[in-house]
Amino acid sequence: MKKKIIAINLVLIILLAPASLFAKSFKDLSKNGKSSWAYNYVDELSNKNILKGYEDGSFKPNKPVSFLEIMQILKTVLNPSQDEIKAARDAYLELVNSKGVLDWAKDAVCYNLYQGTITEKTLKVASEKGFLENKVYPNRNTIAVYFARAFKIEKNTDLSNLKYKDLNNINSLTLEYLPNLVNYNIFTSTGSEGKFNGNLAIRRSEIAVITSKGLSYVELNKNKIKNQVNPTEANDLLINNTEEKNNEVNNLDNQNNNNNNNNENNNFIFENKKDTELREELKPAEEYFTVNFKGKVIEVIDGGKVKYIRVEITESDSNKFTPGNIITVNTFRNHNKNDIVEGSGIFGENSLTNIKLKWWLRAVL
Repeated sequence: MKKKIIAINLVLIILLAPASLFAKSFKDLSKNGKSSWAYNYVDELSNKNILKGYEDGSFKPNKPVSFLEIMQILKTVLNPSQDEIKAARDAYLELVNSKGVLDWAKDAVCYNLYQGTITEKTLKVASEKGFLENKVYPNRNTIAVYFARAFKIEKNTDLSNLKYKDLNNINSLTLEYLPNLVNYNIFTSTGSEGKFNGNLAIRRSEIAVITSKGLSYVELNKNKIKNQVNPTEANDLLINNTEEKNNEVNNLDNQNNNNNNNNENNNFIFENKKDTELREELKPAEEYFTVNFKGKVIEVIDGGKVKYIRVEITESDSNKFTPGNIITVNTFRNHNKNDIVEGSGIFGENSLTNIKLKWWLRAVL
């Protein structure tokens, strides 16, 4: 009898306990999988509702993080009061609405504008270049600057703690923040396989690690973050504002050239090859962008409940993923060989992932 009572009590405890007490599981993320190194960070942040999965139960650890997702992550980590959100909306909601920001991200964008993570010109460029529609994704140079500015992290000219093999290829503005991002344990000093890879997007698995460490920093520095204002000299980070910024950037270019006399192949994201070219933060990542395609089914593989089709690409809107490439797509539809399909996917690391089929045309048998 006692055992039954104990068992019943345990069941009641489990049923009545808050969902946040238990780890949220994702079908494509495990302690022993390819992204096992990020498991504990994703587990922590999903339980705190900072990172969420998708309706199909996946986390998609290799999917790049979008501009709006970064805005939402930073807002959630900083946890503004309702008064702050109201002030942000009063100041910027009209602008945010005019740029077509999705409803779920409006408060986040307003708040990041309000507290100086981004500027109005940032949002304008994001809208013009397709960042708001996930046509392109911000690179890690950009995201590092956003984290630093959101957390009110000071600039630091001492680069001695940076051990990246591609240090000379990191853009100049990011280099001003990276030493302290490393000092505060938000970014690592060696990056991935020794490189910072500033031109590339940041995957969801990677942003989980950075966000978890950023959350620890915020919890220890709440008063500093709330009371400090970002310097006005960094007001415009995104666009070629020639009239206002030429002198500043020419000085930066000269400094970069003096610091790298022995390196003829500097390739800063904020181009320093011409005096008239200015530091432009919001530049699309070199990889991880949306590709639209048409193709023909060349093979159908029966996997039981889920079927797989191999599709030969016949048309593509990207010169990096051209006709002749072959992709494998899982589907619940009953396809036949020679069916014509149209869809989209995210290109990165020389392959197409997160493929979605939009429509298909049955082949005539």
